[in-house]
Amino acid sequence: MTELGDELLRRAIDEAPDGIVVADAAGTIEFANPMALQLFGYEADDLVGQRVEDLLPKDLHDAHVAHRAEYLRDPRTRPMGTGLDLHGVRRSGEEFPIEISLSPVQTDVRTHVIAIVRDVTDRRRADEELHQANEALALVDDRERIARDLHDTVIQRLFAVGLSLQGALGAATDERLAERIEIAIDEIDGTIRDIRTAIFSLHARRVSTTGLRDDVIATSREAARALGFDPHVSFDGPVDTATAQAVREQLIPTLREALSNVVRHANATRVWISVSVAGKDVILEVADNGSGMQQRPHGGRGLGNMTERAVSLGGRCEVRAGDPAGTVVEWRVPARLTESS
Repeated sequence: MTELGDELLRRAIDEAPDGIVVADAAGTIEFANPMALQLFGYEADDLVGQRVEDLLPKDLHDAHVAHRAEYLRDPRTRPMGTGLDLHGVRRSGEEFPIEISLSPVQTDVRTHVIAIVRDVTDRRRADEELHQANEALALVDDRERIARDLHDTVIQRLFAVGLSLQGALGAATDERLAERIEIAIDEIDGTIRDIRTAIFSLHARRVSTTGLRDDVIATSREAARALGFDPHVSFDGPVDTATAQAVREQLIPTLREALSNVVRHANATRVWISVSVAGKDVILEVADNGSGMQQRPHGGRGLGNMTERAVSLGGRCEVRAGDPAGTVVEWRVPARLTESS
């Protein structure tokens, strides 16, 4: 080999990114490059003359002697301990994860083994972070599935039961029975609200954006199955940021009651839901193209409940004929409540 070639070879070994250790057949270290010294915490030439086992955990010394003897019976280039969790030991006693590749070199009558040693601490850390990220993603998927099942099955069934009870309320002639039905309807509304709160909590990545818009959209979707079509939903103004939580808690049951009335009485083919902020008020409007007010049966507490909710917040509820047909429910209350409200 030329002088230039010898220099390149020395530099390649000295500057190699992996540790290079050469040992004889008895496991005595004959050479270690600078990276091997750095990995194991030794100074120049400190490793020469030591046993290879000194670079491994003590509980593996005897096993490594047996593995070396087996390797020398059939020496070939291969990774060491494929599938095993290998660790090296620094001079300080600290263990760290490594990968080792072995290559036999025959010179005259002696066999030498070249070991390429790589510190895989960073890669193991990255693998662990990836594993944790995959577990977190699986947890998110589970939460999404549970939330989807709660919304698509449980809430829809509760909503249907609520519609049936409101229909029964309109036909009830006994005052005590009507009162009990109203209590049951309120309980169902509360349960739906609690379940939807749980759903939004399960959507961890969406919790910070959950607001009145989400509640209105979700409620409209709940009603879609009973209506037979999706209501048209629109918003105007900062409905999320401008509306107090107490108002939200009354607006959603009002919307649900208005939609229930459409399902039971209107024979409508289209429904428009709008929520807007005008001045200091938040306005919920539910309009349909159905049979109109004059065709709706009297009785029941639907309109009364919506009105009571509005009045309790210092607002009002009006029901008027639509143009050119149908019915419009307008529910208007202060967006932000004062202590006197």
